[in-house]
Amino acid sequence: MDHEDILPEILVRLSPRPSSLLGASLVCKRWSRLLADPYFLRRLRAHHRWEIPLLGFFTDEFGFLHFTPLLEPPDRIPSERLSMGTYHDEGWRFHECRHGIALLLNRKLMELAVWDPVTGEKCRLAVPPGFNGPESRVTVRAAALLCDDSKQAFSVVVLRHDEIPKDDKPLVFTSVYESKTGIWGNLISAPITSPLWLGKPSILVGNSLCWWLRGYGDSGILEFDLERQSLVVIDTPVDTHANPYSSFQILRMEDDSLGLAILSDVSIQLWERKANSGGFAKWMLHKTIELDKLLSLLAESTWLVIQGYDEDGNWIFVWTNIGIFMIQLESMQFRNLFKTHFVNNYHPYTNFYTAGSRIGGGSIEAEALNST
Repeated sequence: MDHEDILPEILVRLSPRPSSLLGASLVCKRWSRLLADPYFLRRLRAHHRWEIPLLGFFTDEFGFLHFTPLLEPPDRIPSERLSMGTYHDEGWRFHECRHGIALLLNRKLMELAVWDPVTGEKCRLAVPPGFNGPESRVTVRAAALLCDDSKQAFSVVVLRHDEIPKDDKPLVFTSVYESKTGIWGNLISAPITSPLWLGKPSILVGNSLCWWLRGYGDSGILEFDLERQSLVVIDTPVDTHANPYSSFQILRMEDDSLGLAILSDVSIQLWERKANSGGFAKWMLHKTIELDKLLSLLAESTWLVIQGYDEDGNWIFVWTNIGIFMIQLESMQFRNLFKTHFVNNYHPYTNFYTAGSRIGGGSIEAEALNST
């Protein structure tokens, strides 16, 4: 191995923390170019697969897309570096973020935008045929985003469903856009039992995207298998209408199996879907978390809501009357972020903050290292 091959081997073993990567990028132009190279980023993600930093989360605050950093100095990313100005006036809505990029939808223009918060770059694309009719039912109801490790190629999945008929099951339709080909795929459909729950982003479990279905009828989980290009509805483990004040969150369990968190009163039941000896999948109760004991909640804390989920780190965001808590569902570590009376959706943002990171055309390397 010559010296040209040794440097990448050394740099890929650096801590994935922003201060470490940005500090290395300031050594010289050669190191900066290497740390920004897509091939190196693929290697970095492969090497630190389970250590991708949770930089913070996005919230929509009255039309302003705000980024809240979670890391402590010197790794803390200033809020203004990744926040977006008032974007509701133009008709944009934030849908979700995954693999370091985010997905926005504009129903006025019938366009989607794939946005890199670090570089500020956007790729806009029109919604596929069949999703842009004049009727309210013929539109995008949910959308999901996937990206390769280098962020050089991405896929967008959109969903719509018909109005819920009285005597028959509605159909849900999906189509997939591949940036490599620049075209939308064929429409795929399947019957569903309840409408898509618009407040929840998709969850990537194995090779499938999952969405929550909940209406006045049966609940369920809609699963889109990316490899088979198929849609199916999965039953929930319990009657999700037993307590109308329950809150639900689809999970990705440690072994990449499908999970579900059910928050009722002051406890969370964690369910996991496992295949039995006969090859049939069955829901199993994984564990129960008593939040009143874990978080030392006040006696009047009777209404709690799940407001977000980090599928990479298995952190869940819970609104309580004493603050917004982040809870790691395996280790039971938790953090009280802040107190708010405003119930919002929290979109965790994980990414490597590496050399060449730019936003709005301005270099941020040196400033990010010193900012608190």
